[in-house]
Amino acid sequence: MRRLLIDATQCAGCRCCEMACSFRHEGVFSPSLSRVAVIKDDKHGIDYPLYCRQCEPCPPAEMCPTGALSKGDRGTVQLDENVCINCGVCVSACRFEAIKLDEASMPILCDLCGGDPACVLKCPTKAMTFQESDFFSEQPDEAYKKLRRRWGLDA
Repeated sequence: MRRLLIDATQCAGCRCCEMACSFRHEGVFSPSLSRVAVIKDDKHGIDYPLYCRQCEPCPPAEMCPTGALSKGDRGTVQLDENVCINCGVCVSACRFEAIKLDEASMPILCDLCGGDPACVLKCPTKAMTFQESDFFSEQPDEAYKKLRRRWGLDA
């Protein structure tokens, strides 16, 4: 399956991905409406995009009490807004912190823009790519460890 992949060493924290995503989906530039969220990890000194990894199986979909979340034809997680009860269980079930709620408590999650992710297209450092991958489970702590090794700072 084609997935979003991140090279944390290239992320400049510019948040262009957030702006591109919110504009593509909502028609406004708003980080709170973006399906990707760049966190600034001061502990490790890195910026890191949080986004849906399209996990298989998908814990938020499995834990959704109404079945509002499911896997679509392309393997992406889909939301049926007519079935969603705005309970927020999906937010706590996602181990990658990729789901957030809008003002009406409706889940906001990545649909890979139908196969042409706006975040990837607008990433000026090419930190985000969209390519074939079995799974990408890296967390910010793991990215930091890679950076320390690359910089020769591991003791």
